[in-house]
Amino acid sequence: MSLILRSTAHRQLRTIMLLVSLCLLPGTALYAWQFGIVVWLQTFWCVLLALGFEAGLLRLRGRNVREGLSDLSWLVLGLILARALPLLVPLWMIALASFAALALCKHGSGGLGRNRLNPAMVGLGIIAICFYQQLYPAPSNYAPWTLTLDAKAVLLQQLQLAPRLDLDAFAGATQLAKNQFTLITPNLSGYGYIAGGLLLAALRVIRIEIPLAMLASTALLCMAAGHSLQESLYSLSLGGYLFTAFFIATDPVTSPDTRAGRILFGAAIGALTELIREFGLYADGLCFAVLAANLLVPQIDRLVLRIQRPWYVRTPGTESVRKE
Repeated sequence: MSLILRSTAHRQLRTIMLLVSLCLLPGTALYAWQFGIVVWLQTFWCVLLALGFEAGLLRLRGRNVREGLSDLSWLVLGLILARALPLLVPLWMIALASFAALALCKHGSGGLGRNRLNPAMVGLGIIAICFYQQLYPAPSNYAPWTLTLDAKAVLLQQLQLAPRLDLDAFAGATQLAKNQFTLITPNLSGYGYIAGGLLLAALRVIRIEIPLAMLASTALLCMAAGHSLQESLYSLSLGGYLFTAFFIATDPVTSPDTRAGRILFGAAIGALTELIREFGLYADGLCFAVLAANLLVPQIDRLVLRIQRPWYVRTPGTESVRKE
C-alpha cells in the first residue's frame, strides 16, 4: 500500500512540475522575443546544468538517479533560474548559481521539499552579492540592447572568449527610478507570466493570495514614497516582478501553509522589494526580499496560529478559561 501511495504521489509531483514548466513557456517566449536569442541560450545552459548537477548529486547521495530525475523538479529549477539570472552572465556563473541552488540549498537541506530557502533565489543571491560589478546592466524595455546580439556573439560572451561589451552608456536602474516612465514600452513577458500564473492558480497548483498581496503592498508603498498611482502600478511590470510574484514566491515548500500566513508572506515580499528599490543598492531587490521572507515563514506561521487560536483555549503556563 505504501508503495502504491508513493508511486501516486510521485506521478502527481511530476504532473505539477510539468504544468509549471509549460506555464513558464509563454512568458519565456515573450521575454526572448523582446530581448533576443540570449534568453534561449541562457535557458539551455541552465536546464542542462540543472540536469547534470541533479543527476550527479543524486548519485552521490546513493539515490536512484532515474527515479530522482523523473519528477522534473530539475527542469522547473533550470527554467526559473534562467529567467532569474541577469542576461549575458558567463557560463561559469550559471554553473555556480546552478550548483549553489541544487547542492547547497536543495540537496544540502535533505532533498526536494525540505529546503527552507528558494533554491533559485539562493543561486541568484550568490551571483548578485559576489559578482555584482561583473554583471552587465540589465536590458530594459526602453533600451533592449541584447536584441542586437546574435547567437555567436552571445556564446563568445558566455564562454568569455571575446572582450567584454562596452555598455557604459546604459544604467542598471529601473525605468521608474530613471524617470523614464512611459507606457510605450511594456514588459511583454509579464503578460505571459500573468497568464501562466493565473492558469496555475485556477488548477490550484499555486495560491493566488501570495502574488495579490505582493502586488498590493508594493503599489501602496510606492505611492507612499511619493509616486503617482499610475507610476506605482507601472512599477509592478518592471524587472522580474511579475515572474517572481507568480512563479517564485508561490513555491509551496518555502511559503506559509495558512491563507492568512500567505497573505502576510506576500505583503512582506512586496514591501521589502519596494524598500530595496527606493533605498537599496540594487535596482531590483526581489531576490533578497524573497529570501528574507523565506526565513520569516516559521515566525509568520506561529503568529497566524496565535491570532487564530480561540481566546478560551488553554495556553502553556496559564489556566484554561471556560467559554461563557
